[in-house]
Amino acid sequence: MGSVFGTAGRDGWRRLHPAGLIVAMVQSVKTTVSSIISLALLFRIIPEQWRDWAMWATAAAAVLIAAGRPIATWATTRYRLDEDSLTLVSGLIFRNRRTVGYDKVHAINSASPVYLQPFHVVQLTVSTEGMDESSITLDAVPAALQLELETVRARFLADGRSRGESTADGADAADAAAVAGIGSAIPATVEASGLSGVSSSERPATDGTSRGQDQGALNSGGAPVFRASATDIVLFAITDLGFLAAAFVVYGFISQLRDVLPKRWLENADQSVDRILARGLASIVMMVALCLIVLLIVSVVSSLLRSHRFEVWRRGDDLVVVRGLLTRRVTTVPVSRIQTIVIRQSVLRRPFRLCSVGLGLSSSTSGEDNGEGSLAVANILPVIGTPHVVGVLRAMLPEWDLHQPDIHRTGRGLARYYLGMPVAVGIMATGGAGAVFALLRRMSVIDISYWWLAVPLIACACWSTSRWFASRIEGFALPDGDRPEGTTRETGSIDDAGADAGAPGVPACLEDCRACVSVLPHRIAATGVRGVSCFTVFTRRSRVQSFRRSTTAWRAPLGIERVVMPLFVMNGLSELRFRFIRRADADRLACWAEQ
Repeated sequence: MGSVFGTAGRDGWRRLHPAGLIVAMVQSVKTTVSSIISLALLFRIIPEQWRDWAMWATAAAAVLIAAGRPIATWATTRYRLDEDSLTLVSGLIFRNRRTVGYDKVHAINSASPVYLQPFHVVQLTVSTEGMDESSITLDAVPAALQLELETVRARFLADGRSRGESTADGADAADAAAVAGIGSAIPATVEASGLSGVSSSERPATDGTSRGQDQGALNSGGAPVFRASATDIVLFAITDLGFLAAAFVVYGFISQLRDVLPKRWLENADQSVDRILARGLASIVMMVALCLIVLLIVSVVSSLLRSHRFEVWRRGDDLVVVRGLLTRRVTTVPVSRIQTIVIRQSVLRRPFRLCSVGLGLSSSTSGEDNGEGSLAVANILPVIGTPHVVGVLRAMLPEWDLHQPDIHRTGRGLARYYLGMPVAVGIMATGGAGAVFALLRRMSVIDISYWWLAVPLIACACWSTSRWFASRIEGFALPDGDRPEGTTRETGSIDDAGADAGAPGVPACLEDCRACVSVLPHRIAATGVRGVSCFTVFTRRSRVQSFRRSTTAWRAPLGIERVVMPLFVMNGLSELRFRFIRRADADRLACWAEQ
């Protein structure tokens, strides 16, 4: 281990930047604060003559631990860029050695907080397949290391392709060929020609200037394939349903403060709220509107801080996302590692014909940055007009060759199955609650209002609405190309003319699934509903982990089944699910997926 922990530069080993001590100090203080508080509570049982001595000893131990641990960690940490892998060694007593092969890298994420920017260093996270435990995080390294790592990795993959080796685990031969052929041939700037009507934020920029150190590291010239303007970010914030979830977080935080704040402050606040409620409906509406405005302002400010100067660059076989105001973040995603492309449209964005686009990876890209890396990948296009999203994606990811899918709606005509469970639960919940309320009132146990019966009714109404939308939206499409006999191009549905007489609606090739596989494409587009948002997901057959189909005793004679196809995706939509689907469509999906 002498060569490992020796001088910087010996045998290619490098030391972290001294600014990493700042990061380690902050993390160490966070871990020792709880221990200090616990020790402080023990002072009450210590005799008074020993209390001062114990306090000073505790303070000295806290300083020693908070300062000694970061110094020991920094002094014993080394990393090295080998020809085929990145290696990290650390530890004073327990020495750990971690190696990540370049062909296993799924994303490279760097964060440059304000306190590291004067030193021109970043926190670098190299994510591999799986959870964060399989990733490597370098707390403080030169900003140019990310570009150097990407260059070494690209050279290794190019050498592997020249030798005919497989460098993309889980990708089929067609996908690897597409990445090798198209991805390496396109320039750093992808021109999105023919996108008439696209706003300036959706059209690739034409200026070749580099703005800031991060842009200079990306390209000395060229332009991003997507740039979000301030208007786009504001639209993303005010149409994002996340601000409603923030309201519950704020409410929980205020509830916890009630045990800490002075009692007189709480009484004054309660009296103020009671006075507003006593003034009538108009005052209540104004108070609710004021709260929503405050939440929207907070959402807009936080979105501007996270997504300031949001840009997506194409560099060889990689997508590079750059964003952030106070903390600049650069996330590099190899195109060959993209598992899914998901287009989402929430209920607030639907009237404005807006949507967002995210990428699914088989790894978590958050590292030590509180999920910010995953957030960048989950919103590769934060907000964009629905008429232009496919064109921009074709310019950004030509390997996927995306087209507007002709979706075959598998839930059409099956709404009764979708609504059966919500309606039944709603009737039982409302009836049961009404019986309990009546019994309690009759026994004079509690005088409860029947208005509370609206709670299960509203909950089941929301559930039923979501299920009804799912029955209208769920479906799939196999892209244009060779199709099995008996399918139509417009909808992808099965035509009766090509069906077997003994099994209506089923193509004859399903009798021998092996023969059917040769004409079925290897990609799929699927639509569905999650809560109040609908989505369209594009993926490949090689990304499907398994195929599960199930039914019940009373639905089996009717040919109605449920189909689930899990996807190995760690940061987004992880399965293709069809709640209710006809057996003919399930057979076709099984024929496509199980080969």
